Amino acid sequence: MFRKIKLLIIQFIILFFFPSSILHSSNLEELSCKGIFWSNKNAKYAEWQVIKKISAYKIYFKIDNVRKTAKVSFRKGNAGTVIGIGGWVNKTEEKSSLNFTYSLTNKVFKMKSRYSDTKIEGKCEGKINL
Repeated sequence: MFRKIKLLIIQFIILFFFPSSILHSSNLEELSCKGIFWSNKNAKYAEWQVIKKISAYKIYFKIDNVRKTAKVSFRKGNAGTVIGIGGWVNKTEEKSSLNFTYSLTNKVFKMKSRYSDTKIEGKCEGKINL
């Protein structure tokens, strides 16, 4: 009887001090990327994050202290690639058609706009599951 009570007390202490770090760590899908943004023959340093939301993925770009957001849907491609299409969230920019590729093997992320010369390319850390 004493062993059962002792075991319950130890389990309670473990769950009390480590409540959700074990449960939520495997569900986090996020890529943190750094690279170059090309537009109008100018190159700028860019950072972005790809985060899985409920219906689609969102990409939060930071380019020279200017923040832009894109909404994307991804699907599996051939040879360990992820392919996506989407557009800018607030369509104040150019026509909003963006193509995305992400290589799972060498972790290279590429974005290209269909209607302008805007391109982004860089390396990422993190994971994305489809």
